[in-house]
Order: sequence, then C-alpha cells, then structure tokens
Amino acid sequence: MNAVNIRASLSRKKLIGLTAVLIAGSMTLAEIPANAAPGDVTGSSDIVLGMQLPQTGPASPGYNKIDDAMRGYFDYVNSKGGIGGKKIRLEVKDDGYKAGLTISTASSLINKEKVFAFVGSVGTQTHIAVIKDINRRKIPDVFLNTGYTEFYKPATYPTTFAALGTYVTEAKIMGKYLKEKFADKKIGILYQTDDFGRNALKGFEEAGLKFEAKKTAASFISGTQSSPGLGSQIAQLKANGVEVAIIAAVSSATAVSLLTASALGYKPEKWVVISVGADATTIQTIAGSRGIAPAASAALLNGMITASHAPAPGDSSDEYIAAFKKINDEFNKGADKRFDNNVLQGMNIGYMTVGALMGTLNAKTVFSAKNNKTCQANAKKGTLSRVCFIDFMESNGSKIESAAFSPLQYSATTHEAFNSFWIGAYDAATVLQPIDGTRVLYSTDSGSGPVTVSNYKRPAIAADALPKN
Repeated sequence: MNAVNIRASLSRKKLIGLTAVLIAGSMTLAEIPANAAPGDVTGSSDIVLGMQLPQTGPASPGYNKIDDAMRGYFDYVNSKGGIGGKKIRLEVKDDGYKAGLTISTASSLINKEKVFAFVGSVGTQTHIAVIKDINRRKIPDVFLNTGYTEFYKPATYPTTFAALGTYVTEAKIMGKYLKEKFADKKIGILYQTDDFGRNALKGFEEAGLKFEAKKTAASFISGTQSSPGLGSQIAQLKANGVEVAIIAAVSSATAVSLLTASALGYKPEKWVVISVGADATTIQTIAGSRGIAPAASAALLNGMITASHAPAPGDSSDEYIAAFKKINDEFNKGADKRFDNNVLQGMNIGYMTVGALMGTLNAKTVFSAKNNKTCQANAKKGTLSRVCFIDFMESNGSKIESAAFSPLQYSATTHEAFNSFWIGAYDAATVLQPIDGTRVLYSTDSGSGPVTVSNYKRPAIAADALPKN
C-alpha cells in the first residue's frame, strides 16, 4: 500500500472512530433529562446527603449519636428498596464544633462527595460559618439541628430549614410557665455566650423574666465548660440566692453544671434546662466518666424540668418510639445506640427526610404554581431536583409526618419547624414525665405572639414505619 492509500485508510479509520464517539456521546446525552440541572439525581443513582456535627471535642457527647441513628433509618429504607429505586447514602464529617473546621468539611462534602443536600447538621456557631455559601450554591440545607431563629428566614437563607423549634419559642413557653409557677422565687440563668444562648435569653425576657448580669445571669464562652468546670458561674448563682436555675447550653455543659453545683453544695429548688442540653443519657454518661455512679447522677436529674416537642425516649407506650426502637436495634451500627433523645432525633430526621424525598418524587404532588409543571414532569421521570425539593419543603413541608406532637411551620414565609412544646420533669428513673401527669402542648412564635394551648393531633405511624406523604 502506497503512502497515499495509507493516509486515506487512516483518515477513514479516524472518521469512523469519531463518528462512533459522537454517536455514543449523543446516546449518553439523550439519556439525561433535558431539564436536569447540576446537583439533580437521575436514574438509579444514589441520593447522597451530607451532614456535619461534632463527633469529637467537648460538645460531642450525645450529639455524636445523631448521625448513626439517621443512617440506621436510611439503611432501613434502603432495605425496602429505597426511594423510587434510589438508595440513600449519608456522608458525615466531624467538625469538632469548630467553625474553621466546618468550612473545610463543608467544602469536601460539596466538591468531593457531591452531596445533593445537607441534612441534620448540628450547631449554631459552626453553621454560621457555612450557611451563606450553601445557600449561594442553592444546595438544600434541611432539618438543621439548631433553634437559632435567624437561620430560618427565607429571604435571607432560602434553602435552609429547621429540625427544632426555635430557642426563642421554647424559652417563651418555659418562661411563662416558670413566671407563673415560681412567682415567689428568685430565677436565674446560666447560658453560653453565643447565638444559641442569646436566643434563649431573648425568649425568657419576652416571657417577662428579667436577669441581672453577674448576679442572676451567669455566662460562659461556648466550648470552655470542661476545663474551668464553670465553678465561678455556679458560685455566682449560689451567692445571689438563685432558687430556680435555668441552663441554656449544650448537654456537656449541663452535666458539668450539675456536677460542679453538687461539689459546691449548691442545691437550687429546681434546675430548668433548654431541651437540646437536657438529654439524660448523655448527662449520665459524662457523669460516669467522672466516677459518678448511675444512681447518684439519676438523683441529680430527678425533678429537673425541660421541654420537648417529641415523645420522651423512655415512653415505651408511644407508637413512634416503639417503631424507631425496633429499627434502631436492627440497623443502627453506631458505637452507642442506647435509645435517648439524640437517637430519637436522628431517627425522626431520617423519617422526615424520607417523607420529603418521597413527596418530591411523587408525580401527584402539587407544587407551587411557578414550578408545578416542571416538578411533576421530573417526578414522572424519576429525577430528583434540588429546585423541586426546596419547592416541596415550602409548599408541602407543613404536611411532612413526624414523631413530634407539634405541627411543622414550613412555608414560603418561614422555614421554622415546630411551634409547640410540652413541659416535663425527670422522674427517679430518668424518664421525662409531663408536669402534673398530663401532657399539655403550648404553642407560640419567635416574636411577640401569645402562648396558647395547642389542639394538634399527630398522625399515626404506618405499620412499616415509612412516611405516607
């Protein structure tokens, strides 16, 4: 074969090869829905969710169980076939409750793990470091484990939604109760000086409770509770005759407060703790690490008042508790899966997340007028879209099923979660029991609205423990 024929043969081969590449490429493009956008989940691809929380460090006790419980519930759903043939995969990063680390771990989840959404992340001050970037990228940021009110204003953070009632809402409800129940007692507060603590302080003051700095109001910098032991703060409350002592801090700080008070001989008539810092199992675990016997730590907890929007984890008669306990026993692979408030929270967030994902992929869902046609078309094709997921949260999120005794508040005007709490006290067995034996749900808002009694009725959980949104 001469040189001319060789060149002609090579040209034909290149043309045939190029044609094959173009055909293959066109087939690949044809398989991708025309309206698929970056971040959307198509076909049978996994739904990858990202989460940040302290798995190590002073704030980690208790909170480091939430992700294992969530993953356990997702694994249960995957064992049932997933959602529309898609399996859920949870990628978790330890940020140590340090804002600087939260920035780098968020970057990894976004750029390396390519998460569809952030789900269930923990921490107010840590999330402040990343919330603007997550929203700028239009990544869903849902069921966030903080009650900080400023996160849930759609005009500021359109993709962020709460998993808790706000600290202001809870403190208003608790403050009204304390003001009426202990009108003749001196009430004081110990709080961490971050947005969590200040939010709680605002709620108590909205309810009419007033605290005097360095007398009935003691504070500490978040994350410093372990080394100094909060001795000066507890001594301040004792010296000023505080008879009802409120703690607005994480569980590790609550444990330190109770143990330090016991060592100093300070025994207020009542301890009152904001719910995110009131988990009995976590407090007893920390006490045990310091050589305190379970019976002694249970005695410290006995009578301690807190609030909750959910059933008590020790309430074996509750149908959600029974269902989640069964799933937790079989699917939670965490190092410590003892069923407490943190495990319940993880299970419930998993349950709500699945409800939202199922609703977004349901072709019968009615979305907002702006997105309804596109989102229903996506659902028919099995395309999970970020835009449609956020639309579902705003237009249908208030209907998402939950273990809570409170309705969800999600709408186009607020991304706050629960607006109702019941007030209870720990008994000798460290089970939270309703005050006076009857659970009463109180509702309010994060503003100046009144506290009223709620008549909300929680939907029953299905036999298969899968949401029916």
